[in-house]
Amino acid sequence: MRKGQCGMCGTDGLTLVYLVDGARKYPGQRRWTATRFTICEACHALGFDPQGRYHSPGRERDRVRWSQVVGRGEQMPPAPCVNCGLHVIRNADVLLKRVTCSPACGTSLTRIRNGNRGNGQPCETCGEPITTGRADSQYCGSACRQKAYRRRAKDSHA
Repeated sequence: MRKGQCGMCGTDGLTLVYLVDGARKYPGQRRWTATRFTICEACHALGFDPQGRYHSPGRERDRVRWSQVVGRGEQMPPAPCVNCGLHVIRNADVLLKRVTCSPACGTSLTRIRNGNRGNGQPCETCGEPITTGRADSQYCGSACRQKAYRRRAKDSHA
């Protein structure tokens, strides 16, 4: 499924989507796999049920079904996905900190955020700048970390 495409009917070029909790049945599998995906306004209106019953006729297709709009509070106004900019409608929920239109956008955002790794400080063993790992890394890699450990172990036995 591409960005701006409805997960139920396959309509392309959407600029406003509903983020829903649902499930997919992949070819050759018997089980449904829980997932989040986006649907268009028409598919949401077709499957909207104020009582919240799960099996409404508009909520299920051959290999995909949805149960509810993501979140546990009141419906929020459309907000852009922080990664791709697609306008997303979801419910308010304190556990949903960022608005993303899909798990793929959430992963992409995390990778972009963690792309600038390291702290630029010199390695305690070799003196090279640290460009990988966590922001509080003391060593530039596993070899330098092991050298430092062996040096400390040797000093403690002497």
